Amino acid sequence: MEVGGVPYLRPGRDALVGAARAALGAGDPAGAAAVLLRDADDWWDGPLPDEEEARAAGAAGTLREAVRLLRLGRVGDYLVHRWSDPVLLAGLGLLSLGWPAPGTPVLDLACGTGPLLRELALRGQAPLAGADVVLAKLWLARRHVLDDPGVAVAPRLVCLDAAQPWPGALAGPVPARTVVCLDALYFLPDPAGTAARMRAAAGQAGSVLVGGVPNGLLPARGGGARLTPHDLAAMLPGAELYDDADLVRWTVEREAPRVRTPDELGAAVTVSALWRAPGAEPVAAPDLGAPLPGRRLRLNPLYGPDGALRWPSERYERDYADRSPYLPPRLPDEADLAARPEHWARRRVLLDLPERW
Repeated sequence: MEVGGVPYLRPGRDALVGAARAALGAGDPAGAAAVLLRDADDWWDGPLPDEEEARAAGAAGTLREAVRLLRLGRVGDYLVHRWSDPVLLAGLGLLSLGWPAPGTPVLDLACGTGPLLRELALRGQAPLAGADVVLAKLWLARRHVLDDPGVAVAPRLVCLDAAQPWPGALAGPVPARTVVCLDALYFLPDPAGTAARMRAAAGQAGSVLVGGVPNGLLPARGGGARLTPHDLAAMLPGAELYDDADLVRWTVEREAPRVRTPDELGAAVTVSALWRAPGAEPVAAPDLGAPLPGRRLRLNPLYGPDGALRWPSERYERDYADRSPYLPPRLPDEADLAARPEHWARRRVLLDLPERW
């Protein structure tokens, strides 16, 4: 079934689908959406929104308000502040190394609220598709992240389980496809099998970009599978491996990253991989750390009224503070911000936030 322009293909949710169909049959599309907006990851242990909250989230005017109403809790902190976190900056660095040729289809697997799809779309890439197991994240992507005048061709979004067969519209045979999975492979069912599907979907001349994989050689920082750099290398034979800290510096400072061996990544907090099919050729990429001309830049909301950097939660600070050296502890003065907007945009003090952030 389809709700709000997003096909819902997640298996094992017969009762939810039945309730949503009943709402649609009664002429209540907002009610149908509310039913599916209350669905969550199987590992989620937080409270779910009630029906009234889910209905209100569907009509929320901002991303922040929708996230609050959907009770996304600790996950919501990451979704709302994704535009300046080191995971996204490393992902942008990886994307610039594996930039798709014009017209190459892109599939963003476990795309969440679509920040990478937005970056691709604002730079004219099409066709784009995003898939996630949680409809609420795709709903947020469609209404609050990808709803931008600069997005000429809206990405296709589909709610599905990565462990199930992927629709042909997303992963059917093509000469080349770029398949991206950022900060999610370790949470997906059967990471090795998913990586194999990603390689198959890339075709004969495409590529697979896997980013933000916590290093299983270090103490656990969260849930999901414990994948080591050697595991990642085995899943994507011949891939270039990177320390995400190097990719962040590439995005912020234009300091070129070095390809690493699995043994060299023993101390990396998170790891990324770029796999190319035999027929793939590197493509010159735009500078993804620099702001696009003419875009409205706003102060990073992590900075309070007094100009001090404040993290949204202790957990968020524990995950990201040490990995975000580009964020100064205090805002620079207004004259410096005005004189060097690109410099401060690179350091994520100034952000190209979604209009309805």
